[in-house]
Amino acid sequence: MTQQLTEINAINMAQVLGDEHSRKILVATHLRAKTASEIAESYSIPIAACYRRIKTLEELALVQRDQQILTQKGKRRWSYISNIHKLELFYTDGKVAARCELRNGYVEDLKAVRV
Repeated sequence: MTQQLTEINAINMAQVLGDEHSRKILVATHLRAKTASEIAESYSIPIAACYRRIKTLEELALVQRDQQILTQKGKRRWSYISNIHKLELFYTDGKVAARCELRNGYVEDLKAVRV
């Protein structure tokens, strides 16, 4: 089940999208859930950085845990999936604004912030 966005404004969203690792994680998890290890390996992201970005993206409700997976070595790992269906950033009248549509159909116009 996807969540609603929590305390995020257009500038926060622009910063997330401005971060290369966060962008790669959102792209990697857009169509199907993947583990941090799969993302790190496929997109050449250091595993520690991958987990840090995933934590931030989870806190912002941009990705969520999908299912827990048991590895061949008996360790439990989570797979993650993006909550974002569509995202638009706007710059108008000296302000940055954003509109985000989540997988569950929830649409939010993120607070416009003067730059």
